[in-house]
Amino acid sequence: MVFVTVGNANQGFTRLLAAIDQLAGQGVFGNDAVLIQSGHNEDFHPKHCKSQPFFAMEEFEELLKHSDLIISHGGCTLMSIVRLGKIPVAMPRIKKYGEHVNDHQVQLVEALASEGRVIPAYEPGELPVAIEEAKRRSESGVRSEEKKSPMLNLIAKAIQELMEP
Repeated sequence: MVFVTVGNANQGFTRLLAAIDQLAGQGVFGNDAVLIQSGHNEDFHPKHCKSQPFFAMEEFEELLKHSDLIISHGGCTLMSIVRLGKIPVAMPRIKKYGEHVNDHQVQLVEALASEGRVIPAYEPGELPVAIEEAKRRSESGVRSEEKKSPMLNLIAKAIQELMEP
């Protein structure tokens, strides 16, 4: 199964959602079911995928665990995916498109990509190549390293500080 998540930001992210639905219609995912956590994108109605705005946390974590391929926004969800040893395709929300208030997701994706922990796709046109790379890595058994890197430690600390009142 392919699981796509856009997180819970209030801004829309149809740039990713429409691209995924189009790729599913073109057969990029083969016979794999595609399930999308669509967030606050009420106007998104996929033709080729199943979608739901949000999942309970326990169900969300199970979807991450059991998905063969994960395509994610570039936010905190990436940390959960990396901790599972998976290498997701990551498309960050970008400020210039009105998808977030700043470009911190671009920075996070760049940092994790530099360590080989995510496969970046900054624009919809980059998704097919990124998806093929993710499939190749999955089929060959490549997983994200279990050990914590200095970069992940810094990112985890920054996220924790942001979440504190």
